Amino acid sequence: MKLLCIQDISCSNFKSKNAMYWRILTGRIWKVLFWMTFIFCLYCWINLRWKGWYGTALTPRCKVPEEELEDMRIIGRQTQDILDRHNMTYVLGFGSLWGALRIGDILPWDIDIDLVVIVDRNSDIMGTINMLIDEMRAEGMEVYYRDWVGIIQGYSSIYKSQLDVSFWCDFYGTGTMHRCSGWESYVFFVHHRVKFSFPARLVQRPLPTLNFINRTWTVPRNGIEIQKIHYPNDWWKVAKPKGC
Repeated sequence: MKLLCIQDISCSNFKSKNAMYWRILTGRIWKVLFWMTFIFCLYCWINLRWKGWYGTALTPRCKVPEEELEDMRIIGRQTQDILDRHNMTYVLGFGSLWGALRIGDILPWDIDIDLVVIVDRNSDIMGTINMLIDEMRAEGMEVYYRDWVGIIQGYSSIYKSQLDVSFWCDFYGTGTMHRCSGWESYVFFVHHRVKFSFPARLVQRPLPTLNFINRTWTVPRNGIEIQKIHYPNDWWKVAKPKGC
C-alpha cells in the first residue's frame, strides 16, 4: 500500500514538473517571438523612413549657372568615353534621364549627372571600380569612392560640378536589379528594394538611345517605366526644387 502511494506521489510530481517545464519553455518561446517580431517591424519602419545619402547630400538650386552646367557636360563626356572604351553597359539614370527625356540636356536645376553601370555579380566589381577611378583621375577629375553607398563621385577641377556612377547587378538571378556595391543597399535592404530596385529587363541589351549633352547615350527600355519606380509620387509632372 505504501509502495503504491509512493509511486502515485512520484508520478504526480513528475507530471507537475513536466507541466511546469513546458509552461516555462512556452513562455520563453513567446518572448523570443515577440522580440523578433518587434525588431523586424522596427527594422522595416527605419527602412521606410530612411532618406539615404541622396536625401541630404546636395543643396538644390533653382538654376545652376551655365558655366557649371558646361563643366558637368565635359566630365559627363569624359566618363562616357571611358565606359565605351571598356565596352561597359550603362544608362542614364534618375535626374539625368529626366533631362534626356524632356530637353535632351541637363535640367537647369540638376546638380549632378547620374550614370547607372550594369555589372555581373560574379565579376570583379571592385576591380572595375578602381579601374574607373584611375581613368577618371587621369582625365583631371577629382574622384572619390563612397564605401557606404558604393558610388563613384567625380568632380570637375574648375567648378566642382558633380557626376555619380552607381553599379547595379541582377540580384542572384531574380530578374531584379540591385545596387551591388557599398553597404547601404544591404543594411537597408527593404528601403532599397522598395524605392530603387527595378526589373532587369529594362537594362538588357540592345538598349535604346537618346540625345543628351550633344551626344548619343543609352537609356533604359520602355521610356519612363523606370522613372515610375524611382519617382512614384510625381513621375507625371516636372518636379522642381522647393521654392522654384
